[in-house]
Amino acid sequence: MSKERYIDRFFDDDNTDKIYLNDNDGKEIEFEQVATIDYDANYYAILCPLSKIEGVEEGEVMVFLIDEENDKLVYVEDEDTAIAVIEVCASAMEEEDEE
Repeated sequence: MSKERYIDRFFDDDNTDKIYLNDNDGKEIEFEQVATIDYDANYYAILCPLSKIEGVEEGEVMVFLIDEENDKLVYVEDEDTAIAVIEVCASAMEEEDEE
C-alpha cells in the first residue's frame, strides 16, 4: 500500500480541507484551494489566503508550483507565470459556467 503524499490533496476534486503553510518566519498561514491547473508541463495550485499576509490584498490569490518529486509546494515568484496560470484557470471556469 503506497503512502499518500502531501500534494495528493491538490488533485482530489472532493477535497475541501484547508491548507496550512508556513511563511519564511515559521508562521502558519491558512489557505483555501481555488484550483489545480495544468500549465506548461507543470501543475500549479491556486490558493486564497484566509490569514492576513503582508502585501497580499483580501481576496487575492497566490500561485504555487506543485513539486511532485519533492512532495511540496513552491511559491511562484515569476509574475508572468503566475498571471498565465490564473488566466488558464479563469478560462477553464468560464468554460465550466457555459456548460
